[in-house]
Amino acid sequence: METKSINSKDFEIVCEQFLSIFPPQNIENAYENFSWGKASTPQEAVATRKNAASNFSSWVTDGCPRETAIHKIEEVHKWGFNGQGLDKRQVILFEEPYLSNFISMIQVWNEANDTAKMQDTLSTCLQTPYVKIARFSKWICFINQEKFAIYDSRVSLALRQIKLENSRVFPTLGAKSAGRPNADFISANKMVAADRIAKIYMLYTNMLRAVLPHYNLSSVAKLEMALFMLGTDNGYW
Repeated sequence: METKSINSKDFEIVCEQFLSIFPPQNIENAYENFSWGKASTPQEAVATRKNAASNFSSWVTDGCPRETAIHKIEEVHKWGFNGQGLDKRQVILFEEPYLSNFISMIQVWNEANDTAKMQDTLSTCLQTPYVKIARFSKWICFINQEKFAIYDSRVSLALRQIKLENSRVFPTLGAKSAGRPNADFISANKMVAADRIAKIYMLYTNMLRAVLPHYNLSSVAKLEMALFMLGTDNGYW
């Protein structure tokens, strides 16, 4: 899947498609029914997520101290993967240069004042073996849920209908659940693939911020939570 550069006109088209595909009532109802993990109610699921984000955000505000980095990374991962830490391959993230790359990326995204540098640091992190955007976007999102959002397989499924020149804008990520569409092939070149996904993530968050005023929701993360819930509906596939 080749990722084109998105000009301002294309960006408007992408946002218009989002608004057409996702009427406010559908998005807002989906958010109100957000479910994740062991939470028994949507309110509990949102509160658990908010607590996990707050803990990670506090670490970021403190300057991302290296001595607690692994613990904070694992906390978010366990929230996002039903109590599971990074597996025996993914813990390569805790080695150098990957851990330093991660900390640098989080600091740059926290400052959020240089979009080129934000994209570049994410691209660098996406070249970490075995750790990809579904995980990195959780850590980015929890820097600031007002600005950032998670891009995982269910979100990617919800966005499959958004197209430019008959090609999907947002690549579908792999999912373990049977019957779901296969992941899109991005590139055999790891650097090229990382650059493309970083660019897509930038577009994704920019789109969510642009359309947010059309919904009765207070953050892009709440929009993403709605997409997460809608991603299981094969009507969007």
